[in-house]
Amino acid sequence: MERGIQYLRELAVLEVIHNDLNNEQLSKDPDEVQCTRPMWRKFVRSAPSSYANSLAIMTWKDEEGPTVDELAGQLRQYEESLSSSLRACISAVEKLSQDFQRFKEDMSYSSPVQTSISAIRSKRPSLQERRYSGYTPRATLWFYLRDHGEDMRKWDGKSTSTLEARVRIFDSHLQEVNNECYDQD
Repeated sequence: MERGIQYLRELAVLEVIHNDLNNEQLSKDPDEVQCTRPMWRKFVRSAPSSYANSLAIMTWKDEEGPTVDELAGQLRQYEESLSSSLRACISAVEKLSQDFQRFKEDMSYSSPVQTSISAIRSKRPSLQERRYSGYTPRATLWFYLRDHGEDMRKWDGKSTSTLEARVRIFDSHLQEVNNECYDQD
């Protein structure tokens, strides 16, 4: 900000040089020169974009602008308010970082959670798992038939009760196959 204030003083020196030097009402001290609107526009255009938007809305009510010294005080006050806000943000980020580190440490001491994600188990969920995962009963039946090799184009548009009947046939057939397997042992 000090470089910006220095530039504002340089603009004031140019203003003094280009004005009538015989005019006793005009100050020869750059800090006492009244800031004109063209001076202010040049100053705002030279400012970093992070400051320029805020500086552009600063206005004065009178025809005559404030002196360069008055503006320098306002600019320092503005920078201080930004600095205090920035310090508060940095403090909040540091606290969040510490909390996150404690959370990570706590998690490293806890026992691992057993996962039930189907991609990790590398198989599709069973009928029972699907029934409890929010699918409608019709969708559950549809998945079951598809998983057991049914051509689903054949079942498209059929009623839920028809799908249930086909699942019962599959279940009874699987039960028979399982019984035969156990009987052979």
